[in-house]
Amino acid sequence: MKYRKMKKAAGFGIILALGCSMLAGCGEAGVTETKETNAADSANAAEESGGEASGDTTTITMWGWNAGDIEKIFTAYKEATGANAALEYVTVQQEESFQKLQTTISAGLDLPDIVPSEVNQRGTMLSLDIWEDLSAEPYNFDEKQIFEYQVPLCSNEAGALCALPWDVSTAGLAYKRDMAKEYLGTDDPDEIAALFPTWEDFLEKGKEVKEKSGGKVFMFASLTNVKQILDGQNPQPIVKDGTLDMTSIEETLGWMVKFRDAGIVDNILESSTAYSASYADKLHIFYPCAGWSPNYVIRPNDPEGAGNWGLTIPPKGCFSWGGSAFMIPKEAKNKDAAYDFISWLNTEEGTRSQRDVVNYSTSNVDAYKDPEFSALYDEWFGGQNIGELLFNKAMDSIQVRPVSTYDVTVMEVWSMVTEAVNSDKSIDFNGACEMFKNEIHTLVPELKQ
Repeated sequence: MKYRKMKKAAGFGIILALGCSMLAGCGEAGVTETKETNAADSANAAEESGGEASGDTTTITMWGWNAGDIEKIFTAYKEATGANAALEYVTVQQEESFQKLQTTISAGLDLPDIVPSEVNQRGTMLSLDIWEDLSAEPYNFDEKQIFEYQVPLCSNEAGALCALPWDVSTAGLAYKRDMAKEYLGTDDPDEIAALFPTWEDFLEKGKEVKEKSGGKVFMFASLTNVKQILDGQNPQPIVKDGTLDMTSIEETLGWMVKFRDAGIVDNILESSTAYSASYADKLHIFYPCAGWSPNYVIRPNDPEGAGNWGLTIPPKGCFSWGGSAFMIPKEAKNKDAAYDFISWLNTEEGTRSQRDVVNYSTSNVDAYKDPEFSALYDEWFGGQNIGELLFNKAMDSIQVRPVSTYDVTVMEVWSMVTEAVNSDKSIDFNGACEMFKNEIHTLVPELKQ
């Protein structure tokens, strides 16, 4: 087995050693500008601008992977608040954002005023003592503005809120209505949820589908789907007090191996074109689905599927999947202006505005107290109000694992082990657990067993 992905995780140790070596950058004045650039180019442009635009206009520099949406939102923010600000936006690929942070710090270059983080990398990024505590003076962000489950996902291990969320990351179980009706006897979301309140029930129902279809139809396209949901439902910390705790890992791996051996999950890699194509086929029924999935995943991959999708609660309840957040470096030159923007994103005004401007669901709790606003309909999901599940029902039981210093390493090991179990049926439960534990201790030998 070639563990080619594991080399990336070794960078975890590098970033922890570099936390005190940077300043923040700023950019050209007066316009919203999007650039494709590397860390050095970004830093040089920031240094030349000196952090102030002409007149009283403040230029905020920002990394991110949603240029078009952010530009529209920033325009709405200025119109709503009257802020005399401009934005220099540097496009960073989401999967490369952690590496870009490492490169920038190790080179002694400036970071921007606003740094994004995806949840799987956030804990490692927050472990650096280089971020502003946004719940403390002079910011005093009120955590009650955002959903309660988001606080541990945006706080460092000392409990400081060093990131503000950008989206609602609650997720459920999407399904193809025509296939559900044919193989499960119903396409009603409540009736489907009642079919399998536990994962054991789901396994048994999957066996029935397999038999009925002659082994051609699968409950999921990839074991990555199983991992995403079950691990997302488990709040048990993986590392606690410097010790690796395999409890949640073993629980998730146990179900992954059971589903694989029962033949109810296909062995498609999630990163493949075959996986993307599976959304439009008649061979795979279920997919994890967050609030961003319809626009960014389901529609593009199933362009003829309008009205054929439904959303239900998976066994054991909803979970958190993905989620972006923004941090401000302590040495940023435009901290106040940066905070004014990212905090506005989480106001009721900002949340409503983003829904209007880019159809994006962000995190202000008060906005969702309005039944009309919390209702969310999507053409691909027909007449179903998927907002009722994502913004109301999901909050009743959702549990999340707090982010951790070791998240980047853990996610890399998860990726490697999932791919191994997916492709090699000779790897049983014990072998998968041993592989996971050995790789973690190889990369982070200081962890106690």
